[in-house]
Amino acid sequence: MSDTIMYISGGQWNGVPGTDRLLAEALSVRAKVLWVDHPVSVVRDGDVRRHTVRSFHGETESATPTVRRLRVPALPGFTRPLLRRSTEAIARWTMQSAGKKWKDGIAGVVNASPLVQFPRGLSAPRLLHLTDDWLASAELMGLSRTHLQRVLSANIAAADVITAVSPELARKISEFSGRKVEFLPNGCRAPVPADPGTVRQPVAVLVGQLNERLDFATLSELGRTMLPIIVLGPRTERDPSAKRSLNEFLSRPNVDWRGEVPPREVARVLDMATIGLTPYTDSEFNRSSFPLKTLEYLAFGVPVVATELPATRWIDSEFVKIAATSGDFVDLVRSGLETVLTTDQQRKIQASAQGHTWDVRAEKLLSLLGEQKTTEPVSERAPRHLGGK
Repeated sequence: MSDTIMYISGGQWNGVPGTDRLLAEALSVRAKVLWVDHPVSVVRDGDVRRHTVRSFHGETESATPTVRRLRVPALPGFTRPLLRRSTEAIARWTMQSAGKKWKDGIAGVVNASPLVQFPRGLSAPRLLHLTDDWLASAELMGLSRTHLQRVLSANIAAADVITAVSPELARKISEFSGRKVEFLPNGCRAPVPADPGTVRQPVAVLVGQLNERLDFATLSELGRTMLPIIVLGPRTERDPSAKRSLNEFLSRPNVDWRGEVPPREVARVLDMATIGLTPYTDSEFNRSSFPLKTLEYLAFGVPVVATELPATRWIDSEFVKIAATSGDFVDLVRSGLETVLTTDQQRKIQASAQGHTWDVRAEKLLSLLGEQKTTEPVSERAPRHLGGK
């Protein structure tokens, strides 16, 4: 594995494992990975502060035997207008320094960050991977839509190939850029065959971050039913009304909220659950998203009840029931909790997820990168026209 992929992420390696981390791990089975952290303030994170000098010199640390991690330090308040340029300069310098130190060279660059532009001076093929509708989520992330659009436009101009996690997002970015956008959906970990001795409990599970993306009307109805629900994930809401809705739901006696837990605890709960929940509201941002949790539930042999989203329709699984209303959602959950799944049924559900693993997604990404022959560094390329053909 002499080839190395630089993966510019939208998060931290040691954060909650999401699209970037899971895709990078799958890539690292096939190539070495130089993982680039999302910028973090040196005031907020002591580890970043201690690595600042080494980061400027392009020095990395081992994350796994085939993944090297590059931290990107930033000034306090680095997303504010007067400091954005400094953040871009620091990120560019650290990435270029790390790229120069890489003995085998960089075979490809994957950029999945809404804030960091492709590094200059590298002649490797460049793939822009949109993991969410960053423009629609500007308010949710507390960032400037104008700034996000500027970075997105620059990365589109620099990219050799563009991918997006949902059909709706691929369509929107294609219209925005006038370019072809490949559909590269989220995935799941490879299913582990269900243990014949596993006894499922009549409990529904909601996994993931708890914020404005959730359908609070549906959660409220679920809370009032007294159906047993386990919730795994941190609260990340910003809006006061979202806070009140979550307070109401999580305080119900039938709701067992355990906060953010280790992956092994998530696996333990999913191994004994009967129904997985994906209750997302019908928003512009969610319509362009691809919820990780839906495929993860299936990989554990857990059928799903979900609200309507284009990505959920795309999965097209008999084991994913889609509810048109909050009442329908509750009825489907109640019915699912009353159903006893056999081991054979659980394995059939898991088999339905086999074609959606992160390994499958990594193979497609590498194939798309391999089709590119561009060797012209970003700094020497003329920007493409955006906004339509």
